[in-house]
Amino acid sequence: MRQSKALYGISRIDDPIYRTHAWRVSLRRQNRMFVRNFADKQHGGKQRALAAAKAYRDRIVKEHPPTTRQQFCATLRRHNTSGIPGVYRYAKPYVLADGEVRKLWYWETTWPTPEGGSAKATFSVKQYGEEKAKQLAIAAREAGVRKLEGVFWASERGAA
Repeated sequence: MRQSKALYGISRIDDPIYRTHAWRVSLRRQNRMFVRNFADKQHGGKQRALAAAKAYRDRIVKEHPPTTRQQFCATLRRHNTSGIPGVYRYAKPYVLADGEVRKLWYWETTWPTPEGGSAKATFSVKQYGEEKAKQLAIAAREAGVRKLEGVFWASERGAA
């Protein structure tokens, strides 16, 4: 179920067992979580609690803008081994006529496209040498990421 922009980052808690009735604001900005509950009883009813939650949410969104697509692409993922986001070295195996398996090494890069798809470029270590193939992959990714505009899709609903 898709949440409306009016309730972006806001959810309802109605738990009769623990007698909890509140609106919860939960947002992640630049790897920081902002979570706060707005209890109906403390705010004078459900609608006033919702108004307080929206005001808090709007303040957080204004003070901590959503992650841009370029910022998201610059994040180093935990499985990365090259030290450069979106750039990796890999081997493509091939079999010789006598059955021996050898590998061709490449530097490859991927990046999202402005249209929402993805692109990649591959550079052969045999053709360019280790360092030049790596530098070409880094340059290709940087050029692709520079074309990105807007915010990361997961935070798009809350963008101003």
